[in-house]
Amino acid sequence: MKKLALIILAFVVSLISTYGQEKENSLLWKVSGNGLEQPSYLYGTFHLLCPADLQIKDKVQNAFDESDQLVLELDFDDPSVMPTIQQNMMYKDGTTAKDYLDEKEYNMVKGFFSDSLNMPFQRLQAVKPFFLSSITLRHFLGCQPASFEKRLTSMAKKDSTEVKGLETVQEQLSFIEDIPMKMQKKMLMENLKEFDKSKKMFDQLIDHYLNEDISEINNLVDEYMSDEYAGFKKDLLTDRNKNWIPDIEKLMKNNASFIAFGAGHLPGNNGVIELLREAGYTVEAVK
Repeated sequence: MKKLALIILAFVVSLISTYGQEKENSLLWKVSGNGLEQPSYLYGTFHLLCPADLQIKDKVQNAFDESDQLVLELDFDDPSVMPTIQQNMMYKDGTTAKDYLDEKEYNMVKGFFSDSLNMPFQRLQAVKPFFLSSITLRHFLGCQPASFEKRLTSMAKKDSTEVKGLETVQEQLSFIEDIPMKMQKKMLMENLKEFDKSKKMFDQLIDHYLNEDISEINNLVDEYMSDEYAGFKKDLLTDRNKNWIPDIEKLMKNNASFIAFGAGHLPGNNGVIELLREAGYTVEAVK
């Protein structure tokens, strides 16, 4: 009987835990406690969205208005950020796509950019494969993508709100540089060779995002970044999340902050939400 009671109790606790996780789904999170004089907010963005899907909901606007500073992954108010990124998108040592793609792969990439994106590939020969992969994602959307970071930065400028970054542009670029060429090439070719599968996953990710379902975003990321991509996930999400926490704490203690970054950084045991809770903060979903 005792064993049966323990099994039933474990099952009930499991249901309660699952129910609680489902209720916690949100893109906006309030951070308080642990010595903070005023709350700050975490907000999950999506780096590529059609303009019609890029909506600033009332709860987000209210949180933004309550904050004294905007914190993004990069300080997009710094005029040097975008030129620096653009300059580092291309090889400067003469390397081109022909150096890391065989003839069949090269023709496939060239055809995709020319036919599907209406971008003559001759002009993109020296663009690094990671950035070529990012460009191919635009075709999944079927529109000219809008930028959350640009929208939030414009809102900050309008209100004379200070903008800060969790990382420097050099730190982000060094992360990209550290991705092995084999992995960069694989990401690029999978987007083309398995276009339907990749687009389906991308569409699912957007649906989960628009529904503010960060649990499903986490599940989809885990599914995609398993096995050979496990190291990439560690570099892209886990390590960066842990590196951000001390800076986030300092920023929140100095000023009420609206902290926005890719939604994939929010959920999971190593997500920013749980890491801040482990550090002693109260982190609550804003519905």
